[in-house]
Amino acid sequence: MMKETTSGLRITPYKRRYRQVTNDLLFFSRLQHIHLDWQNLEQWLDEPSTFAWLAWRGNTPVGAMATSEPLNHTCWIRLIALHENRQAIVAALWQVVVPALRAVDTHTVYLLATHDWVLPYIEPLGFAYDEHIVTMFRTRQRVVSVDIEDMIIRVVSLNDVASMVMVDNTAFLPPWQLADDELRQAIRIAAACTIAEIDGAVVGYQLSTQYQNSAHLARLAVLPSMQGRGIGAALLSDVLQRFERRSIYTMSVNTQMSNERSQQLYYRFGFRRNGYDLPVWKINL
Repeated sequence: MMKETTSGLRITPYKRRYRQVTNDLLFFSRLQHIHLDWQNLEQWLDEPSTFAWLAWRGNTPVGAMATSEPLNHTCWIRLIALHENRQAIVAALWQVVVPALRAVDTHTVYLLATHDWVLPYIEPLGFAYDEHIVTMFRTRQRVVSVDIEDMIIRVVSLNDVASMVMVDNTAFLPPWQLADDELRQAIRIAAACTIAEIDGAVVGYQLSTQYQNSAHLARLAVLPSMQGRGIGAALLSDVLQRFERRSIYTMSVNTQMSNERSQQLYYRFGFRRNGYDLPVWKINL
């Protein structure tokens, strides 16, 4: 599908044969929004499930926009890149993105505003503020052990992915859920990924990454029917001790400002907000 716009732009879906010109666009672009959790950009763009478009002026790409594959009627804008500082490029891309997402029954699109420059470009499209993501950080301190009778915590295997997806998609609401392929990729790059089992059934999991001498708790999920029994605390205590054995004593975590329950758990284990908060914006299609 190709679309010509009144601004003289041509909009086309991204294809692998455009990889080099897209890399050039990203290298020289003045403005970039990139929000990827588990993959590098080139790998992600080449995946068939990625929704990505390029804006061309003549034979030169001047803009790009890409979203995650919709999951439960929601998706994220993962990429905006502009070679020229023009609202017209974003608007032209968005005019193509919206019908493509509606065609696959997408109801809501989210964007994590990691840079302020993006806000004047998305507000005219109809995006509105939703909430903030807060970052919490834990310095070296004693780890409180948490043991639950009849529950075991073990290292995950790829055979556990289906059970983990079930836990994840039950514990979280859109757009915070992970798809099967996202979770598999997250496990591949994780420094520590463990599950909690009771009577052979997976009731929770955590997934953490490591950068240099610090850890990051990327995911902590417990079945709603099992919440309030200390399972999340047990998983957190266990992974903190696993990192301690590697001489890693600090950890960060992100959570929604509205998720007071998770913040209470992290405060209990010595995490404190560090002021690095990011706004989430959304639009209903």
